[in-house]
Amino acid sequence: MKWLAVIVILVLLTVSAGFRKFAIFLALTGIVGGVLIWQYQAYEENRPKTKILPSELIFENLSLEPTNSHYELTGRIMNNSDKYTLSGAQMKLAIRDCSSNDKSDCITISEIDEYIYVYIPPRQARDFKKDINPYSDINIQGELEIDYSIEYAEAK
Repeated sequence: MKWLAVIVILVLLTVSAGFRKFAIFLALTGIVGGVLIWQYQAYEENRPKTKILPSELIFENLSLEPTNSHYELTGRIMNNSDKYTLSGAQMKLAIRDCSSNDKSDCITISEIDEYIYVYIPPRQARDFKKDINPYSDINIQGELEIDYSIEYAEAK
């Protein structure tokens, strides 16, 4: 049955100029529609990452404490967005070992990306606790310091 339909379409493509025009129109419409759907899906996928700017988040009291087999990152996140609820934030952490009190002699011992799942309505703050694995054996010789940057924030 399928072969019969393919044969009929091929015969119509070779014999009928009107059917050829219709087939070209149909193919172009399908291609344009497919591209538009693909672009809309990419837009929708990236939209939650642009509702809340990283500059609208404030991290306070970040600390990194050793536990049995890993480290525990704790702190507070404040969502300064006026209308969007924060659902998570992607951070880049740089863990540094500082041997002097003025923090001028520091060595970066680990850099990791961490995603923090939180639910923070607009103009509110929440404390968080996240277990992290620095992917290396850390032998702290001075004082532990954390530098971070927020790569993106997701909103609902």
